[in-house]
Amino acid sequence: MDTIAELIRSRANDSQTALLYDDQQWSYREFVSACSARAAYLLDKRSEDRPFHVGVLLDNIPEFPMWLGAGALVGATVVGINPTRKGEDLARDIRYTECQFLITEEKYLQDIAGLEFGIPSGQSHNVDSDTYREVIAAYDGSAPPEVDVSPEDTFCLIFTSGTSGNPKACICSQGRILFSAQMTCQMRELDASDIHYIAMPLFHSNSISLGFMPPLVHGGAMALRRKFSASRFIDDI
Repeated sequence: MDTIAELIRSRANDSQTALLYDDQQWSYREFVSACSARAAYLLDKRSEDRPFHVGVLLDNIPEFPMWLGAGALVGATVVGINPTRKGEDLARDIRYTECQFLITEEKYLQDIAGLEFGIPSGQSHNVDSDTYREVIAAYDGSAPPEVDVSPEDTFCLIFTSGTSGNPKACICSQGRILFSAQMTCQMRELDASDIHYIAMPLFHSNSISLGFMPPLVHGGAMALRRKFSASRFIDDI
């Protein structure tokens, strides 16, 4: 397989556990279905006169990998927004990456209130709201879209730390990210019995390369914690 889109489609009938979060779990079949519903929404609502960029301002909750999967399926670019950025700095990151969608949650609504970042009306969503659940429910049951996605298509934009100025957005293609995950699985001899505990935020390259992607390759699971806590680490494991 050459793209993340192909990889996700290949898991559509897999009953192996894909995602663990607190006391909840999703099989790959359920995970791909959730990604496909969000992918169908993106295809339905995208604007052709703007970059197909999806900003995600979330903690490590299940919605984050679902939107990563959705973006991969349709060839959209997922932009992991760093929530430690505040005010005009936060607005600048969203404008700079030309997002036409913004997916966030209740806890960050106050942070984005009053900011100008150019998201079209109706394409900014709070995943904790009834409105969002109704929007996604309208696409439930959608099959994984058969979109022509190439290895060169940009999968995500990952911001640098910004220690020497404003953060830069690093371009990560589907092919590059997939190849890295395949090599990780090969070198570590990973298989479907392995579970990846994602400690870093999903807007970080470490979590994408070592937490989100390898399980998709070898068929194991990813385990999420909203916020990593050293004091809870042993209990989590």
